[in-house]
Amino acid sequence: MAQSINMINDLTPINEIWKIKVRIILLWEVPNYNNPNVVDSIELVLVDEKGSRIEASIRKTIMQRFSNMVNEGWCRIIAKFGLISNIDKHRATNHSYKLNFFFKTVVRE
Repeated sequence: MAQSINMINDLTPINEIWKIKVRIILLWEVPNYNNPNVVDSIELVLVDEKGSRIEASIRKTIMQRFSNMVNEGWCRIIAKFGLISNIDKHRATNHSYKLNFFFKTVVRE
């Protein structure tokens, strides 16, 4: 049985089996603090069909796996990701959580 699509506003860390359909509306690279020529992560802002937004992060260790699957304006189905509290001082969205890509994360058109 196929897993249903969830909305961004429904995401909480209580459930670990989420699947979202989103458009990537912003994407930027975060440089290393000590060496600005090295990228530490790729940050994204995702929006669902209801207009809800969430920030997402792809860490350096798995950037190569996902870099050709994400681009501004692209629509994607994303599953098997993690959620952490969005407590950053400078937040890209008002969502309570931030989405983290893992090696097991699935990204499809």
